[in-house]
Amino acid sequence: MPLYQALILGIVQGITEIFPVSSSGHLIIFPQILGWEPHSLSFDAALHLGTGLALLFFFFGAWLKLLKEKDWKMILFIFLSSVPAGLVGLLGGDWIEENLRDPRLTVYSLIGVGFLMFLVEWIYLRLKNLKEEAGLWDILAIGFAQTLALFPGVSRSGITILTGMGRGMKRERAAHFSFLISLPIVFAAGSYQLLKVFQTGELASQAPDFAVGILSSFLVGLLTVKFLFSILRKYSLVPFAIYRILLGTLLLLFL
Repeated sequence: MPLYQALILGIVQGITEIFPVSSSGHLIIFPQILGWEPHSLSFDAALHLGTGLALLFFFFGAWLKLLKEKDWKMILFIFLSSVPAGLVGLLGGDWIEENLRDPRLTVYSLIGVGFLMFLVEWIYLRLKNLKEEAGLWDILAIGFAQTLALFPGVSRSGITILTGMGRGMKRERAAHFSFLISLPIVFAAGSYQLLKVFQTGELASQAPDFAVGILSSFLVGLLTVKFLFSILRKYSLVPFAIYRILLGTLLLLFL
């Protein structure tokens, strides 16, 4: 892979992993539009590792607070919430890569979740006594929702934020817990894929691509997460829903 492609894909990952528009969907569709060769799931995982590092950096204070206050119950809940997606990814990851990394299926997911965003926002505006903090069932619900993000086009941040909002959490707090609980699964998946590449002896040849991709996705992801929270404090998910539906509709005309 040329380094400029790794750089561009890292930038795309940094933006679309944080915004609820599906990074996996864009990483499938973007190369197809530009006529590039499909990249490996291992490179996908490396890019996710970069945005995972950005989220760790951004939420370091939140994690440190949990540790300082010895809130082991919340820490346990967060790690438990990663189990469903971890099991599905471990047991069905190969099948998903072989059968679901299809641009047309990705487009349908983009559009479908876009309409779901409209529905949840409509319900959210009618809820009263919104919650500032997440309880056990809220965190577990968000954790189970992460499994849907394994399907390209869904968006991990999108589906988990929607789940939190659907359970009566404030939009910004739902996003906070969405990203907080994403760290264990993102690092586990990224590390596992990198280990597989290392074991096959391909890491040396792919190291420059991985380094550029991880660094660019980290830096762009860090800027994007700050921007996202500034959006969620003032606005809704509707702009992202419109983007998803318009993009999906346009892609249906070309794919």
